[in-house]
Amino acid sequence: MKRTLLSAVALVLLASLAPVAAQDDAEATQWRDVDIEKLIENAPGKDEYPEASALFLYLQEMTDVDAGGAVVSMRNKLTHVLTLQGRERYSNPSFQYDTDTETVELARGVTIRESGREVEVEEDGINDITPAFLEGATIYANVLEKVISFPVAGPGSTMDLQTLHTRSPASDRSFSGVEYMGDTDPLLEAEFTLTYPAAEYDPTYKIDSGHLGDVEINESVSDGRMVFGTSDVPALVPEEWMPPKSEILPRILYSSYQDWNEPAAFFADAFYPHVRTDGVVAEKAAELTADASTEADMIEAIFLDVAKNIRNVYLSLGIGGYEPNDAATVLENKYADTRDKAVLLVSMLRAAGIDAYPAAVRQKRGSFEMSVPTLRQFDRLLVAVPSDGGYDFLDPFLDNARYGYLRWGRGNTALVVKDDGSGELVEIPAFEPDDNRSERRMAISVAPDGSATVQASCGLEGYFDRVARMRLKDATKSEKDKTFEGSANAVSPGARSVSYDHSDLADLTEPVTVSQKVDAPDFAVPQGDMMIVRVPGFPFDFAALGAYPSLAERKYPFELPCEAGTTISVEIELPDTYDVVRMPEDRTVSTDAADWRLSTEWDASTHTITWTLDATFSDMLVPVGSYGEYKRAFDSIAHPKNSLILLARS
Repeated sequence: MKRTLLSAVALVLLASLAPVAAQDDAEATQWRDVDIEKLIENAPGKDEYPEASALFLYLQEMTDVDAGGAVVSMRNKLTHVLTLQGRERYSNPSFQYDTDTETVELARGVTIRESGREVEVEEDGINDITPAFLEGATIYANVLEKVISFPVAGPGSTMDLQTLHTRSPASDRSFSGVEYMGDTDPLLEAEFTLTYPAAEYDPTYKIDSGHLGDVEINESVSDGRMVFGTSDVPALVPEEWMPPKSEILPRILYSSYQDWNEPAAFFADAFYPHVRTDGVVAEKAAELTADASTEADMIEAIFLDVAKNIRNVYLSLGIGGYEPNDAATVLENKYADTRDKAVLLVSMLRAAGIDAYPAAVRQKRGSFEMSVPTLRQFDRLLVAVPSDGGYDFLDPFLDNARYGYLRWGRGNTALVVKDDGSGELVEIPAFEPDDNRSERRMAISVAPDGSATVQASCGLEGYFDRVARMRLKDATKSEKDKTFEGSANAVSPGARSVSYDHSDLADLTEPVTVSQKVDAPDFAVPQGDMMIVRVPGFPFDFAALGAYPSLAERKYPFELPCEAGTTISVEIELPDTYDVVRMPEDRTVSTDAADWRLSTEWDASTHTITWTLDATFSDMLVPVGSYGEYKRAFDSIAHPKNSLILLARS
């Protein structure tokens, strides 16, 4: 590890603290104006927080930026454990960091038992490891994860964790951050202090209270110092299909940048020196485009090669820095994170004479704060290709989606970074429902004894196309057999898969189609002169959104995977020895976010019922105030009576 001036500063600071292994009589602490003993003595118990696994008695962070841009953060957390789940959740905290520019040191790690006895973190309880997702990706060996294991942290004990995080100056001496003031268990009090050279910086900042009730963040801002504090932050109790953390938790964003051209210039300086349009990159681009007759064909050929033949390494933008490797190195390595895939795709497109730029974007939708210019609001790089006065965006990580589909970044703001260091904020439109479409069909022939043969098929686009490829493209035959046996059982109890087929899922230029034949011996239920037939659910779960409003009430908005349109058409040929005495009624149900239309038609000449359900999900986010209406609408369509057919013997 390179030893920098900042590392020396860190050592000086640590020298003033008793080393972890030598905390005998000396009190080693970074806490400022906090009575730890009193906090522990007065800590609430399980009776006061019956649903909590632990309590954060106090979070305190003090970040200091010097005149050269070096950053030193002292971070302190006092966690009172209430249950065994709390011990499992919090007794092994970890911190990812970039060893080229950062250090993370344990200043104090102590478990304080109920008796008051202190048990220190031992030296072998502090480990720097390579994150599992980086195994085999040696070019990213600078990214490590420091794991700290607290001993005997059972219910009733309190963990005092104090860390020192240092970061070398950025090339432009900038600083920024996103601080979350909350967690999955209750937080009693938190404080964040930022100090900086007042003559050099005037940070932009924004406070966002999120969705955790009436959380108030107090602020005190003066020359060279900002202090933010809050108390009594409720737990973030996860709900199914909820928005990302950035929408839920209270947070503070801050940045030394004043406008978006500044972080764009910083990123351009890091990115563009590694763009290569000669040598092996030029040769590969020429090879891929040799048979292309149009620019669109060239873009497709280059994109598909980068997406399919360069292995994805899921390292978020900014973890490990912003500077990519040379494009030629990426081409040779055959694996890449979001920086390296972008630099290779930009290089190869430019080598083919096509303009292309990196574009920073947030992977998932969430709060984007225009007033706080910082790259920390982004976690992924796309590639922007100028088109009709705007841009077409490409995501070279999409190796399991049909070419032309953009999964991540929709409905978000992208920062397109130009060669001259300027930045352009561009809104990427949200999906139209037809961008993500699932067309499902079933043909069912029912015999007089209630048995049936079932043919199910689907054509998938967008989101559904991608989910199907992720499920089936790389699956073995035995894995596919198991998947389709499960889908057969979804038709009716005891049903079995006869055969199945699908399109070439490795071909990203062709749409996904999947079909299956099912033998269902107990499909319908004969009862004397009557027969009960139910319209079955469609068997392939990858052809459905899968987001169902099952909770009676919600604390957070309900978020679908995307805007989408779906159709299920079920044609049931009934025994000619029976007549229909009841079938579902036509109905239409609408909310602000979705519309459902159910129709049932009877053709006496063919003795066939055609049952069709169309659904359009025009908004992926259902606010808490609208959730009740949405759930009632969904439940009314999903009611069993809407799939019930009664027959009587002729």
